[in-house]
Amino acid sequence: MPITSHKFGSIDPISSKETDDDNGQFVSSVCWRKNSDMLIAANSSGCIKVLQMV
Repeated sequence: MPITSHKFGSIDPISSKETDDDNGQFVSSVCWRKNSDMLIAANSSGCIKVLQMV
């Protein structure tokens, strides 16, 4: 059971804007540091996001 979720979306290669279509992608890596509220996640297409947990 997940404790949180975040929608990555996709980047349109022509406009470089984020879309809501995930094309079957999945989160393949998550990393955080002890006593930090920051989280780094990467999806299967190579998109990396730095998230702040609030």
